[in-house]
Amino acid sequence: MNTDKEIFIPNQQTRKKLSEKLNLEFDENMQDWEWEISDPNRIAEFIAEYDNVNSSQKEKETLMEIILDSLNDMEKTSANNDFEKHLNSVIFRLKENCEIHSGTIKYWKYGKFDISDFLKI
Repeated sequence: MNTDKEIFIPNQQTRKKLSEKLNLEFDENMQDWEWEISDPNRIAEFIAEYDNVNSSQKEKETLMEIILDSLNDMEKTSANNDFEKHLNSVIFRLKENCEIHSGTIKYWKYGKFDISDFLKI
């Protein structure tokens, strides 16, 4: 069994590289870095970096965790069209790259998160 895709395993080198690329706070002792630096106001920027042809697979895995936590923190109201737009964008990318995000999908879809019920994958 290949456990690499069953769960998301953070990578310090990837975290550091993304922190430099996106001007994000970084400290080796930040255990839940992806969640600590997530920001609903920067979700479009995180998605753009995810789509960057120069983003590695490890960067995409890490960025998806950041994106999902940012989306989870976004206000979910009928007046918030950004939530719906970003949700659809994220679902598209998760389906398109499900082989590298299978553990992430399971974690967020079946967890008790605000966005869990919205992840129709």
